[in-house]
Amino acid sequence: MRTNHLPDAQALLAFDALVRRGSFTAAAEELECTKSRVSQLVKALEKDLGSVLVLRNTRRVALTETGQRLAAHARELRCLLERARLDINEADGDVSGPLVISSITSFAQYLLAPILAELAVLHPGLQLKLQVENRLQDPIAEGLDFCIRTRNIHDDALVAKPLGLVREWAFASPDYLAKAPPLASPDDLPQHRILLDTSRPKLRDTPEWLLEKDGQQKQVRVQPVLSSHQYAPLLSAAIAGSGVAL
Repeated sequence: MRTNHLPDAQALLAFDALVRRGSFTAAAEELECTKSRVSQLVKALEKDLGSVLVLRNTRRVALTETGQRLAAHARELRCLLERARLDINEADGDVSGPLVISSITSFAQYLLAPILAELAVLHPGLQLKLQVENRLQDPIAEGLDFCIRTRNIHDDALVAKPLGLVREWAFASPDYLAKAPPLASPDDLPQHRILLDTSRPKLRDTPEWLLEKDGQQKQVRVQPVLSSHQYAPLLSAAIAGSGVAL
């Protein structure tokens, strides 16, 4: 009885081995199974297709007309699977394709851009795209492979994994320090020109620095002369001698 469902792939591969090797024993050796297993698969294929495929009355198998027609399709299936294996093996050893990364401006400029440039040289097949955004983004909704942010995300719908720690230090240019009042301890900061990072919402309302030394923390209220939610303007201002910045 003929059926409308697709022939079993394993049975087709067993039939292909039988056709190429010329005997059930040789086919079983190639497929690393028993001779009876090959015979069982071929019989099941004949039953499924409702047609005799192999004449078994000689020492070597002989194909019927239907068997000869099916042999071509079985060979195509084997070739297709072999090409699929080669393609997957090549893909496993090759780093290629699009990679979309989103990062805040300062992180992208000072740390991530050099790393991505090196990555592009190591893996020419990569199609790198760096989105510079300070707003919080949903990686799935916006098609991002990686979304890198600093501090907490404050969104219960998203899960963050730590990449590492970022430490901030107080810096000022030699020219500024030469002209400014002495700066020997955190208590001296209120006398100085402060360049404030306001990327954390709390600092916009209460400008202060949380400093730490030898495990001891100290909060210092500061009065900024320049505020920005980006590192770049603060860095430029510090280099120009405008004040002290984290």
